[in-house]
Amino acid sequence: MSLLAIMTPRTKLITTYGDANLASLRQVFSQARFQHVAVVDSTDKVIGIVSVKDYFKLLSPVMDAASDQAIGLFMRTRKVHQVMVAPVICVQPDVSLRVAAAMLVENNISCLLVTDKHNHLLGLLSWKDIVKAALFAKSGQKQPTNLNTP
Repeated sequence: MSLLAIMTPRTKLITTYGDANLASLRQVFSQARFQHVAVVDSTDKVIGIVSVKDYFKLLSPVMDAASDQAIGLFMRTRKVHQVMVAPVICVQPDVSLRVAAAMLVENNISCLLVTDKHNHLLGLLSWKDIVKAALFAKSGQKQPTNLNTP
C-alpha cells in the first residue's frame, strides 16, 4: 500500500512559517482537528513541525501565572521557530508502510511529513493513518475518506 494512498495530502493540511507568531497557531489547534502543523519556507520546503503538545507545553507556565494581557503579548512576540521541532523526520512517498511505521516507533513520534526528493511537503502520515489502513486492509473494506484526518 502506498503512503500517498493513506496520508493526509498537502491540500488538506495547514502549514505555517517559522517567523509567524504563536497567536497564529491558536485557532489551528483550538479547532482540535489538527494535531501537527508543518513549518515550511517560502518555497514550501519543510523546515520543522509543531505539535499541539509542543504548543501547550510552551504555553502552560505562562497560562498559570500571567494575566490575559501578558499571555496575549507572549503569543504575539514568540515565533513558531522557537517552539518547532527541527530538523523534522520526513519520509519520501516510495517508502514502504512497514518502514514508515518502524520510523514512527523507533523515533517515538506520532507522524511523519511526506516530502518529495527536494523536501517539498506532499502530506502527513500519522500513526492513525497506518492503523486505519491496516484495519481496512484486513477486513477487505475500502477506507472511508472522512476518516482521513491529520
